Amino acid sequence: MFFRQMKSALFLIFALTWGFWGDTVQATRPEHWIISTLNELLEGESEGVSITTDGRLVEAPALEEVLDTEEAFIYSAVEDMGGNLYLGTGSTGKIFRLGPRGDKEEWAQMDDLGIYALAMDSLNRLYAGTGPDGKVYRFDDTGHAQIFFDPKEKYIWSLAIDNHNNLFVGTGPRGIIYKVDPQGEGRVFYDSKETHIVILEWDINKDLLAGTAPGGLLLRVSDGGAPFVLFDSPLREIKAIETDRYGNIYLASLGLTGDPIQPSDPTSENSQVILSSAKKARGQNNEIATVKISGTGKGTRLQVHKINKKNLVETLYTSHDQIAFDMLMQNDGTLLIATGDKGQIISIDNTKFVTLLSDTPEEQVTQLVGRKGEIYVVTSNLGKVFRLHSRPSEVGVYRSKVLDARMPATWGVIRWHLTESQSKSVKLYTRSGNTGIPDETWNKWSGPYQDPAGSHIESSAARFLQWKVEFTTQKISTNLHNTRSSVDSVNVSYLQQNMSPKITSLSIHPPGTAFVPIPSANPGAGITPGGPNRGHARSLPKLIRELDRTTTGTVPRKVYIPGALSISWENSDPNQDDLTSSIYYRGQGEASWKILKRGIFENYYTMDGKSFPDGSYRIKVVISDLSSNPPHKALESELISKSFVIANSSPLVSFEPPQIDKRRVSLKFSVHTRGSTVHQAEYSVDSWNWNILFPSDGIADSPAETYSFSLKELGTGEHIIRVRAVDSVGNIATTKTTFFIN
Repeated sequence: MFFRQMKSALFLIFALTWGFWGDTVQATRPEHWIISTLNELLEGESEGVSITTDGRLVEAPALEEVLDTEEAFIYSAVEDMGGNLYLGTGSTGKIFRLGPRGDKEEWAQMDDLGIYALAMDSLNRLYAGTGPDGKVYRFDDTGHAQIFFDPKEKYIWSLAIDNHNNLFVGTGPRGIIYKVDPQGEGRVFYDSKETHIVILEWDINKDLLAGTAPGGLLLRVSDGGAPFVLFDSPLREIKAIETDRYGNIYLASLGLTGDPIQPSDPTSENSQVILSSAKKARGQNNEIATVKISGTGKGTRLQVHKINKKNLVETLYTSHDQIAFDMLMQNDGTLLIATGDKGQIISIDNTKFVTLLSDTPEEQVTQLVGRKGEIYVVTSNLGKVFRLHSRPSEVGVYRSKVLDARMPATWGVIRWHLTESQSKSVKLYTRSGNTGIPDETWNKWSGPYQDPAGSHIESSAARFLQWKVEFTTQKISTNLHNTRSSVDSVNVSYLQQNMSPKITSLSIHPPGTAFVPIPSANPGAGITPGGPNRGHARSLPKLIRELDRTTTGTVPRKVYIPGALSISWENSDPNQDDLTSSIYYRGQGEASWKILKRGIFENYYTMDGKSFPDGSYRIKVVISDLSSNPPHKALESELISKSFVIANSSPLVSFEPPQIDKRRVSLKFSVHTRGSTVHQAEYSVDSWNWNILFPSDGIADSPAETYSFSLKELGTGEHIIRVRAVDSVGNIATTKTTFFIN
């Protein structure tokens, strides 16, 4: 009864997903490439364009180059009372001065390779901390330097001057802070357990703040040199500290690869960050669109925190890609962050709204200096100084990452969304080619497209496509952040060239194998997309259809049912089309294929083998992408199985008359099969204890086998010998013979 019920249920259900489908959508229905998130936009290239945390492109503030030192690195910068900006360089130990009217000069030359820290006291005297010789120099008005303090350290990483012109010196690699009076007499102010004192800054109460490495501690050190840990960063180095007028403290901590012997600087091998972990989101219409607010993750390379006056810590920004070198607080509460390795400036306003404000042409932004209401941007690789204006950049161009359609494609329309729908200041262009990186073989830019509602793409059919946005500056912005005419998202539709599906394997499962459905995880839902027969469900986008698949399971369960015969296959489609399969069979000696089942979406099928005569057969599976293409463009592929046997007849067992000699009996019988071979024979004497026999030729491998055996010392009376024979497909026959011993 059990097997009859299972069999009845099984053969009513031959439709389940086998689980070989990919995760991408059908391709020869139109696809949509949508770019609308911060991570997606960061994969492109911008010049004079800002990118906001909610995925908008806006005109960036103009960036004007005012000084090229022709040096590789600028480590430090400070302004004096006269508005002169001093710049400490690396590798050659030069100090440059940029005057308030733009005049510039090489002001001093040091013997040490790197000038890591600069400071200015209330008497307008410049101090420089160096490495790897670890000395502090003081300069007169002419640029002449003398050694002011020699702590016998390797690196002077940071300098800070209090209201009494006492100089505090952060060093490495012993992690000591020195206090030096105006006469140059120094003493140990605080001897930490850390290796490096990377940064020194004053809080609103004029207490000394110190950032360390490699422990990543933010310390507040009292006048007497007593330390208190304000924050223990999960990363290794506190690189920058900034404060606002309300007493809030902002800090940038870094996580570096390897085990550096010194804190990060633009020449450190450990500071070379590869900007590669931005999500490769395809942005197509089958994906879940998620906007993630910055600061909610755990950045492995950069974390920016805010500590209020109650010492409560808030995460403002995190990144797996960037590192920070400096920060600058604006009067309106906007925090600017100088980053590498793409030379970007990040801004975070007091609502935690993040904007990639400006993208400099150099690799690192190492210093940000507020100078008489203006912002000066200091870079390394190469060592230059830029002025950041409030007016928009005269050049505003953003180039998207390259779309890989995975095969030749024809392009549909390009659409974009503007905050000001009638704006004429935004134009879009496209270009296409067949190399992954745009080169001279690509088509020239087509456009401009000026209708945000949709314009037909004029670029030629190809595998790759790129779009760009050009902003025509209106020169109306009065602050760093422009909110006019922003582009919120760009949508490109395209249609892949159809390619033939492939069937890569075809398996015939052992006789008796049957596939049955896995029960639904939510059997009480009572929802059947497309009605009882799922009439329109296959026309829905795959993302919607797969919602049903995730609840019902994808791989059927295997059970044993006599007579069942199951096949399964694996297939693929370059376009990720929906595939249907048709199954044919042909018996040995037959000329034509007969249809068994048409148009199934599953990658398996179970048939009732008892409905077929005994014999040898082959199966052919034909797959087609007709479900995703017009009939005249549909393609198919096929694969034929190895031959297999269907045998429904039980083996035939024939006994010869037993040979009895007193209490010894010799028995002989034969086993014949139809369409299969003999698998095994067993016998039982007067009970149900079964004993296996080998055939006379020693191996059971033929449609006919003979067996013989002898029994000794049997008791007098009636004896019953039972024989059970099993063929190679699992059919069983049982018979008996009876004899008497006198």
